[in-house]
Amino acid sequence: MADPDSPEFDAVAAAQELDDLLGGSASSAVPSGPGTGNDRYIATLESEIEALSALVAQKDQELQRANQRAAQAHAEIEAAGKRIANAAGKDLEQRTRKLLEILLPVVDDLDRGIAAAKHHVESADVVTGFELVRRNLLARLAQLGVTHAPALGAKFDPRRHEAIALVPVTDPAQDGRVIDVLREGYLIGEDTLRPAGVAVGKRR
Repeated sequence: MADPDSPEFDAVAAAQELDDLLGGSASSAVPSGPGTGNDRYIATLESEIEALSALVAQKDQELQRANQRAAQAHAEIEAAGKRIANAAGKDLEQRTRKLLEILLPVVDDLDRGIAAAKHHVESADVVTGFELVRRNLLARLAQLGVTHAPALGAKFDPRRHEAIALVPVTDPAQDGRVIDVLREGYLIGEDTLRPAGVAVGKRR
């Protein structure tokens, strides 16, 4: 190495010699400008952080939309299930009502048979048998919610009665009232299963 106290000291040559001794690490470690390397590194980190933050925000939005779609799909499935259950329930109710309505003419036949047999004294046993069958059948229907709806003398109600005939009356109290029952009416719960066929008084 050259002597720095020598009047012939060459600073450039000394620096080159030192660089050679250190394998070039000294010159490569020296930044090209004040703080330039650190600034670039920090800027790169900040850029990557911003990119990651934007990506996370985007994924959060996508997740939120996916959750909304899933909730909507779940609600639609529940609504569809309720509609199917309601439709099935209504269908079963309609089928049950039709089946019960089919049995009512049997009761009508028993009523007619009882009325006819009562005109013959010798048919007392037949009347008793008919009445027993009628009671048993009505008891079974009652277990299914079917009940007889008496109409005679009641005020005419289109929800409960079907006007088959109009009968002139002079008594104001009978005007608009059922004065004869041609076909008995029945309810299922509070609803009319079959309206009574009635003759309604009509004041002159």
